[in-house]
Amino acid sequence: MAEHGKQYTICENCGTVIYIDRSSVIFHYIMPFILDEDKARAVFRRWCAGPSLAKDLEREAQITSVEKIYFPVFLFRRVVDGQEKSIIKPAKGTTLPGLQSQVIPPGDIQVFDSTVSTAGAEVIHPEISVETYLSDLPGTAKEQALLYLPFFVFRYRYQGVEYISVMGGTSGRVHTSGFPGRSAAPYALVVGGGFGLAFIGGILGFVTTPLFYVLVFAGAALAVLTGRAVVRTPDEGESK
Repeated sequence: MAEHGKQYTICENCGTVIYIDRSSVIFHYIMPFILDEDKARAVFRRWCAGPSLAKDLEREAQITSVEKIYFPVFLFRRVVDGQEKSIIKPAKGTTLPGLQSQVIPPGDIQVFDSTVSTAGAEVIHPEISVETYLSDLPGTAKEQALLYLPFFVFRYRYQGVEYISVMGGTSGRVHTSGFPGRSAAPYALVVGGGFGLAFIGGILGFVTTPLFYVLVFAGAALAVLTGRAVVRTPDEGESK
């Protein structure tokens, strides 16, 4: 059995050193989970407390299920302009958020054979052929493999609505296509008040004292900073 990244292997029967042309074969690799379910739940709760999500989401979100899956992707190692480049392409279509555009997360890549335990995680089988991507890849082939990446799929309910988030099983990165956002109404009052303060300060500044110019800058700064906080959306990779 050839180890990941090795160009040679030794025959177990005769001891012969065998060269492996990794550019013309498909290897099967797997990246084991680093997070267990308890740690993943804790990371998910921290993510729920993010500033752009509903302020009571951490407390009120009801997790209805947590699934462990191994999602298949093709890992292409190519030499492009003299440099090695890794390219990830999905090996199965899915509507789960974040799984169609992946990078290699931190973790150990192992050869996926009969000795590897998936610890109860569902292994998703590929449905897309590797030939689908070969003609469009840049550079020359160095290695290509089918790699199974670990994920937790969280399904949760908030105020009667069902949501789905996907978390990397090694990195804790959270991916979501929809989430309960924090209401902008309280912030709108502050933003409006900030601009109003700036406007009034500007007018009064012309007819009274320069002190009122402080109101102009203070009000405008308050409006801009608060407005940014309102429109900010959770980073897919953000784990709170």
